[in-house]
Formats: sequence, structure tokens, C-alpha cells
Amino acid sequence: MDTNLYPPVQEQATPVLSVIVLCYRQGEYVGPCLQSVLDQKLDVPFEVIVGDDNSPDNSLDVIESFRSRYPDVIKVISHDANVGFAANFADTVAMAKGEYIANIDGDDVMLPGKLQRQLDFLREHPECGLVVHRMRTVDQDTLESVPYPLPQNKPATFDAEFLIKNGPYFFHSSEMYRAHLRHRSPVDVGLKSVCDVAHLLQVVFGWQGCYLDEEWGLYRVNRTGMTSTRINNPERHREYMADMIQTCQIAADLGMASDTVNRGRAKFYLTSAIFYLEHGHEDNFEDCIESSWRAARISTKQLVLYSTRRWPRLSRAVYTRLKQVTGRQRAHA
Repeated sequence: MDTNLYPPVQEQATPVLSVIVLCYRQGEYVGPCLQSVLDQKLDVPFEVIVGDDNSPDNSLDVIESFRSRYPDVIKVISHDANVGFAANFADTVAMAKGEYIANIDGDDVMLPGKLQRQLDFLREHPECGLVVHRMRTVDQDTLESVPYPLPQNKPATFDAEFLIKNGPYFFHSSEMYRAHLRHRSPVDVGLKSVCDVAHLLQVVFGWQGCYLDEEWGLYRVNRTGMTSTRINNPERHREYMADMIQTCQIAADLGMASDTVNRGRAKFYLTSAIFYLEHGHEDNFEDCIESSWRAARISTKQLVLYSTRRWPRLSRAVYTRLKQVTGRQRAHA
């Protein structure tokens, strides 16, 4: 019998865990998301805090229907204007009362046992400030498994220095962390497109992050989400670039070594250079690869693209060839 397991937080109880749900235009999916959270069984009381960023659809109606059924469990922040992901996250996480915080986006799903597994892990590993896990990437409507381009290198442990140089290899919805680490630095609400790396740096700096190679959630691949409309849109990619360079400044302000920060800058500029090269924006490609080279020398790929930057057609041909060779090597690995 589950006599030692709590439902979500009861009236007067102090939550040990706060679950942060961020929602924007996810009316079709936020209900299953919230239900998957409420169905979790834990040995401590927990609360659910939902931040809706002025969704133009029925997201808020769905959220309010859950709050009416669980008034002592669910708290809702409803913005009167669209404030963006970072500000919505900042306002929502500021309300967290728990010792631990877990994140989930409003269109994703937790699998049974997820929260207890991560909570147990953090209790058993006091050196770990953040624990994340593998998620199954699924079609937003059919829930059938679909591929998603995540890095292949997924170390069991990582730190802030790893993240600034390589970026995350897991999803926002897989995170659970110690609340005091999040609260020691303000969320940078000036970030417009990408705030996840900055958030992770602030949480993990001086601590260890841990990765569970275990599937504890479903990540919906949204074909019209922010990734496709901003990061992968050549006209709006500079907004993403600005956020990533600001993220490097956040790392420097935290006290990270300048050599490490510069390698992070070089990596972000290189990524953007390749993006512009693939999309035929030759002037932007040249600017980015030169900025990458000035920041730090980081790879043969960077050297080749920098050396051929005056001849973008050659750069594109060489890069295409490098991708083909790398792909074959991975296939035989």
C-alpha cells in the first residue's frame, strides 16, 4: 500500500517540491501535461505553479479548470501581456516554496515515478545540484517517436564549464534542482529567444549536474515552436546570437575563467556561422566566423571555415564534405 506516499500539497502543508509549468499557446496539450504532474506519487507534499504568458488560445481556460479542481495544489500566474519565456519563468519560479524545483513545459508529459526518482537522486547525491534525464521525442499530435537532433555525447556528470563550451544535451522539461541554487541569481529577463543555458549556468555553477540515462518523460516536437520560428529563421537568428553572447557574459560575471568563456563565445559564433552558411547569408557567415576566430581557436572545422571565409561557395562545399565524413564515422562507430 502507498501509505507513505503523498498526493500534491494539502492545505496548510509546506511543499518540499515545486513543479514549474510554463505555458504559451498550448491549450491542446497543457491538460495532459498537468494531469501527468498531478498523477505523480511522492513521499513529500508538492505544489504546482503554472505561468501562462498571455496565450491567445484556450490555454488559460484549461489551466483554470485544473485550479478549480485542485485549489490547494495549483497556483497560476496569468500575464496580461506577452512577456516572453524568460520573464514568465522568472515570475513563476519566484513563487516556488519548495526545497527542490522541477521544470516542465506545458506541452510535455511526465512519466509515472519521474519526480520521486529525481528527488531520491538529489537526496542521495549531495554534491549534485541539478539532475536531468532522457526524454522520448514524439510527434506533437500522434505521440509516435520521432528523431530530434541532440548531441551524441551525454556524460553522466557535467558542470557549468561543460555547458558553456558544449551547450545542453537534455531538455528543459527534464530538470530538477535545488531551489537555493536558482534563487541565488536573478533570471535574466532581457534574454528574448534562449534563456535555458543561462539558467543552467546560474544553477550549476560551483556544483555538479547529473544525467540519468533513463526515460522519464515525453517531449513533443512542435513543428511551429520557438526553435523553428526564431532560432532556425535567418531573419531572427541574430536575436538568438545576442542571447547566447549575453549568456557568455553571465558566465563571466559568475566568475568563470576567461579562457573557458571565450571558448564558449567561439562555439556560439561558429554555430551561427554554419547556420548562415547553410542558409546562403554569406556576409553574416563571414562576420560570425571571424568573431569565432577572434574569440578562441577551438577546432579544425573552425580553422577550415575561417581560412575559406572569402570564398563562401568553397566554404559550403568543404563543410558539406566534412559533414559527410563525420556522418560516416558515426555510422561505423
